Amino acid sequence: MFRADGFNVSLDWSRACFSQDGQYIAAGSHDGTVFVWEVATGKVRSKKEHSSVVVSCCWHPLGQLFASAERSKRNMDALSAQILQRLRLRAQRETRGYKEFIVAYGYLESQLEQSRKTISWLEYEKEKPKKDTENGSEVENTVLRAKLEELKTMQQELNEAIKKKAEYADKVCTQADALKKMEEELGMLQTRCKELETLNTSLQEKLTTAEETIIVISKTSEAIMGEHQSLQALYNSQQAKLKAMERDLTQLTQQLLAYKMKEAEQLNTDTTVSKRVLQLKRLKELEESISKKVPAGGVVSDNSGAAPSFHDDGVIYPATPFDTFEAHDVEVSALCFSPDGNYMATGGGDKMVKVWNVKQDLRTVDSRCTLSGSHGSIMSLQFDQSSGVVLASSQDNTARIWGLQDQRTKHTLSGHSNKVMAAKFLEDNYKVVTGSHDSTLKLWDLQRGMNPKTFLAISRCNDVIAGRGMGSTIISGHLDQKVRLWDTRSGSVNEEIMLEGKITSLDHLPERQLLLVCCRDNTIRLIDLRTKSVVDTFTADGFNVSLDWSRACFSPEGKYIAAGSYDGTVFVWEVATHKVRSKKEHSSVVASCCWHPSGYLFASAERAKKVSLWSR
Repeated sequence: MFRADGFNVSLDWSRACFSQDGQYIAAGSHDGTVFVWEVATGKVRSKKEHSSVVVSCCWHPLGQLFASAERSKRNMDALSAQILQRLRLRAQRETRGYKEFIVAYGYLESQLEQSRKTISWLEYEKEKPKKDTENGSEVENTVLRAKLEELKTMQQELNEAIKKKAEYADKVCTQADALKKMEEELGMLQTRCKELETLNTSLQEKLTTAEETIIVISKTSEAIMGEHQSLQALYNSQQAKLKAMERDLTQLTQQLLAYKMKEAEQLNTDTTVSKRVLQLKRLKELEESISKKVPAGGVVSDNSGAAPSFHDDGVIYPATPFDTFEAHDVEVSALCFSPDGNYMATGGGDKMVKVWNVKQDLRTVDSRCTLSGSHGSIMSLQFDQSSGVVLASSQDNTARIWGLQDQRTKHTLSGHSNKVMAAKFLEDNYKVVTGSHDSTLKLWDLQRGMNPKTFLAISRCNDVIAGRGMGSTIISGHLDQKVRLWDTRSGSVNEEIMLEGKITSLDHLPERQLLLVCCRDNTIRLIDLRTKSVVDTFTADGFNVSLDWSRACFSPEGKYIAAGSYDGTVFVWEVATHKVRSKKEHSSVVASCCWHPSGYLFASAERAKKVSLWSR
């Protein structure tokens, strides 16, 4: 591991490198200093030659040149001059060794020339002794021999000089080749310097652009952080307010539940008082009737309490209303007959359910009781199979069940988040299904009192069908123009039937497995539940369905279909022939209509408070 005082790597891309022989390691620091470590000993040397961060450094492949680069802008010409100066110094160092050879070579050349002159003179002197010998001079011969010996010695020296000359010439050639290579490398380095200069200019431009971008991003980030802090503070304050509101809501909910409990107790008390008053009134009437004179024969005949006979196969075709009366203080939105035919129930915008006694002659009705407790308009009504309780759905997001004997609220089915448009008993009368505009259906177990089973329907529900002949199936009609068939065991949709208008009501004919569907496209369709397909469509001139909860119905044996229109007209179709008859007896929209179980009585309700009873 190599460290040094002052050595600081300040960039994520700072480059360090080995020398070519691996003996040294070099790296740049943040203050422009270049550090070089000796690998074997760990000794470090440093030199500050740059004015800013040293980004990168590297050795030349020959190991004689080292380069380093910094981040700040520098004059590339100065860098080139520096490189050239270093190359010249390198050339001087490398040529210093063979300059001596060049000088020696010149010296040898001069000595060779001198030797040649000496040889020429000696050759001349060599010829001279021959002449002198002929004259018999012994002394001169001795001198001549000495000269010859000297000549041989000089010849040997000359041969050695020639040999050294050849060696020096070879070295000069080698050094000349090396110098030529160095010049070529210098040219390449100069070309590389120009390329690096161009690259440096480009990188400097990119660096400037990047720095400007960083400044913009920093400012944007600061603004976003400020906004985030403001939003966080606002969120914290809103969160605190929400918690406070939730605490207030919990307290208000508890207070509301306590108030509703008190209200229910008060209603039950009022119902008990009303029942007692009614009993006293009847007792007084009975005493008055006893005080009257008994007719001849001693028997008073009164069949008003007997149940009507349903054995006659005739079913009335509503032709003329024989009685029209104001059933509620405001609009009437729902009505139905009990399965035994003894009662008729009506519900309206006054949040009341009124129960009427149906006389045996099927031409007279009188008030039996008023069931209160709802906090919204009544949207649908149904009696159970025993005719002992009434089920009503309401716009206060609940459904309620009242007992006719004590006129008390037996169950309040709350859990929907929007108005409940329909509520029906299942076949065993211990379960209830409700459909709401919160796009759910809920299945309630009245015996166990368990939390309801919720079916997600996606679209707002306007009506539901359950009960006789349905088994575990529930049918619902929705504003998305679909009829959905549900399996109560799995809670899933078994079938969806797409129609061409919003669905306002459903009715079921169990004996023939037919489903009656009233739609906002001013048509009534018959669906065969066995094939899940539309088998017939009914419409008429002037027939206009103007309410999302307009109710159409079958006659008891399925021979006729009836529905009300927006202008107060009641339309009746004969299913087999499609013949249609209409009668305008109402002054406003007809919201609902239904047949008495016997088929001999027909009732229709309008939004302007009134209910009409029809005969043939």
